[in-house]
Amino acid sequence: MYWFGLSLQWICVILQVWILVLMGRRSLYGRFPLFAAYIAYVAVQTVVRSAFLANQHLYFYVYWFTAPIEMILTVLAAHESFMKVFRSFYLLWWFRIFFPGAIVAALAYSAWRGYVSPPVHASAAGAAIISAALTAQYVILAISILFFVLAKFFHVPWRVHEYRFVLGFGISSLAVAFGGAVRSAFVTRFGFVSEMLPAVAYVVVLAVWLSAVLHAEPSNDHAAGERLSPEEAVNELRRQLLAIRSFLRKG
Repeated sequence: MYWFGLSLQWICVILQVWILVLMGRRSLYGRFPLFAAYIAYVAVQTVVRSAFLANQHLYFYVYWFTAPIEMILTVLAAHESFMKVFRSFYLLWWFRIFFPGAIVAALAYSAWRGYVSPPVHASAAGAAIISAALTAQYVILAISILFFVLAKFFHVPWRVHEYRFVLGFGISSLAVAFGGAVRSAFVTRFGFVSEMLPAVAYVVVLAVWLSAVLHAEPSNDHAAGERLSPEEAVNELRRQLLAIRSFLRKG
């Protein structure tokens, strides 16, 4: 299992570098800076962690120092695509405060709970990081589900990059959550599944993201929300609010 996991890690690094190269060729860094930062960080993080595998003491500190940054970048990158597609919602002051605020509050609360009530086998700081990281996966899964529900409800035009980026984050978070559930329910009985499922799923996720950046920039990929003028953004928001009101009245 060690060599299988190590092989998956380096496959991921190759795919991540490939994604970054293609993003540079497609001039996507400016459009998705947080996604690009996330991909670059995770690739470097994997290489750095691998360099310290022989020294378990140093690896411990490297792992726990890099994990919180990865968690934050993952949430930001997933939120970036959501915001680009539904940017008209951010014209509402309460949405600008509530939606990102709810994400921050959930992560902060889970970190606090882990810190004040750590398991007997973990330090307070380690428990806080683990708790926040698990909550981050559920937050990303919620963002992904909300993204596709709203896209279906408002008939948002297909946008290959945002849709596939969010789809990838959703698949990854679902695999992590399912692996955690299996480990919690069966302990070591299905240890290989609970440990390797997220890693295998992440290779699939990188393939989905690679398929997105392989596409040349279509002429309509900047549609609805990417280059809206203030007036157009207000009109789009009104249309969406009217759709919600009509749906509630029918209900």
